[in-house]
Amino acid sequence: MELYRELSATELKEPFLLLFIEDCFSRRDYSLLTKATEVKNLYGKLKVAVALRESGREKEARELFKEVFSYPDLSEEVLELNLSDSSFLFQPKVLRKKVWLLASRRNTDEALFYLSYLRGDPYYTYLLAYIYLKAGKRELAKRFFKVSSVPKSSLYLLYLSKEPVEKLGYFRQLLDSPLPISLKRRASVYLLDYLFRSDLGLFRRALNLISDRKGLRQTYLYFRDRYSIFVKGCSAKVSEREPQKWWKVACGKGGELPSGINFYSLLLSPPDKFPYDRSKIFGGLNLKDEGLKYLYSKGYCNILTLIDRRTPQTALLMYLCGDYKRGIRFALPFKGELSRHPYLLAVLYPKPSVFKDDLISLAIARQESLFEVRALSRSGARGLMQIMPATGRYIAKKLKEEDYHRARLFEPELNYRFGSYYIHSLLKKFKLFPLAAAGYNAGPSRVSKALKLFGEIKSPGDLVLFTDVYLPFAETRDYVKRTAVNLYYYSNLYGTGKEWRTFLRP
Repeated sequence: MELYRELSATELKEPFLLLFIEDCFSRRDYSLLTKATEVKNLYGKLKVAVALRESGREKEARELFKEVFSYPDLSEEVLELNLSDSSFLFQPKVLRKKVWLLASRRNTDEALFYLSYLRGDPYYTYLLAYIYLKAGKRELAKRFFKVSSVPKSSLYLLYLSKEPVEKLGYFRQLLDSPLPISLKRRASVYLLDYLFRSDLGLFRRALNLISDRKGLRQTYLYFRDRYSIFVKGCSAKVSEREPQKWWKVACGKGGELPSGINFYSLLLSPPDKFPYDRSKIFGGLNLKDEGLKYLYSKGYCNILTLIDRRTPQTALLMYLCGDYKRGIRFALPFKGELSRHPYLLAVLYPKPSVFKDDLISLAIARQESLFEVRALSRSGARGLMQIMPATGRYIAKKLKEEDYHRARLFEPELNYRFGSYYIHSLLKKFKLFPLAAAGYNAGPSRVSKALKLFGEIKSPGDLVLFTDVYLPFAETRDYVKRTAVNLYYYSNLYGTGKEWRTFLRP
């Protein structure tokens, strides 16, 4: 325990704590084990719960047992403990969380099994609808959401309804519900985006519904100004909010140029040179923490990835271990400290060997999966570059890949080849990288339709207005902006520093 106290302020706290718990458990040293209450790992929590029970601290043990049982992973292990009374595990609050998580993982049969214990519970119908939704049975899900009394049902009904008028009705219901403002904001963006491209009359009605709603003012102003630009072009009057103030710059009306590295500054006020020294970035890719350095040198990456404390050194550790996704996430809180830790730029923008020197695909893959080989989206997109099985079949025919089946999309090399082919074919079609990126995210036909409405893109200002006003989804607009920034960094880190200008210049 003394060693744990010494390590508790270091990056080794969590892995050592798990080893400590396992050692105590094997020796049946329960009194010492009950002190390890800070563990975050579910397996460790289960061991501590057993120790608490053996030490006569039943109430504390039950709380930990309920927490572990509410997650799908260790259900059987908890039930196999032969608890004298396991009814406390089947309390509604515990089961609701368990059913929700099982449904989220599309484990339909097990979710329905545990849901059967919630008959008569206010959340029963809502969770049943959610299970069917995750199982792909949308009409059945909609039927049960309609009869559910849970307020969040209106959010799902808004998404599931096909008729614009029906969507607007559920939107009104949602706005008047006790749901948190964050969900109301998300629903507002979704519906306004949907109506903007399908029914401008209903769009104006929906916009009026949020005009004086507390917490939705920014959303209202953004869509009001977006509609104004759509109707009147650069003669429209827009507010002084971001990104509206940059729309004025894009329209040649003056105004303050954006600072920092972002989509708007790269187009409207491009930097003359890369502000970081590449030699310092790549020359600093070595661990300074002696403990981490020793364990990494022994190849203990599986143990080290149990670390959850985010520091520049643990971010570098994840990068060196090849866990690029965690490396990026661990490094993000320190993006404002790159002058002190320049090596973090390599961690934030890694270059897995399978991508070779394909900067375009790197920029896409970072946004798609953070380079997680086994990534699987809710819609079924797979692998590094998040390719849908249907798109994979289409590309397999183009590339004459005879042995294609959807499981192969998890193979890094094949996924990269397919994704690279697709994004480069879009780049050939649309000429500009942001348009190709939009096509990759939303589909090329949607980008083509938006271009027909907008007309020819002749300047960086045009590209700003097209992205913010004409692209149909908030997700796609954000995707375009993020991948453009990705390409800027990849160009300067691994290329000539000119590639991003080539593809951003109309």
